[in-house]
Amino acid sequence: MSAIKFQIGQPKKLTLAFDTPKTGTNSYGNWYMYGFKNGDLSSEEDCFFATDTLHAMIQTLGAKEGDDIDIEKCQDGDITFFKVNNLTADDMRKGGAFERVQKAKPTGASEIAMLREENMRLKAEIESLKSNQPTKLTDNEIPF
Repeated sequence: MSAIKFQIGQPKKLTLAFDTPKTGTNSYGNWYMYGFKNGDLSSEEDCFFATDTLHAMIQTLGAKEGDDIDIEKCQDGDITFFKVNNLTADDMRKGGAFERVQKAKPTGASEIAMLREENMRLKAEIESLKSNQPTKLTDNEIPF
């Protein structure tokens, strides 16, 4: 496993490999190691170390295993900062932040899989209701 370093102005699309990062503390302070797979970097699992702020941003978006996120390291004068799904930390804190964060939340593979499973369950239930009726129901007569 090798760690990537984000380069200024080079956004990276990553698929998170775990729900939560591995954490620890060293002489530089807290560290957060996120595993990722796929994306535009590697077909194998890899990792990156997040700063306190980048970690807080990922957590604010609620990103979990299987979620795709875009991370970009930016610079404005002497200030270096990150964007996650095109939002800065300031975007996540100032007025109207809730709406912006909701729009930027990732829709991960796990959520899509759950929705597909629920869709299949409902289709099976519809077929069961249709077949258990003395007269055939039309789609307009199904009770849900």
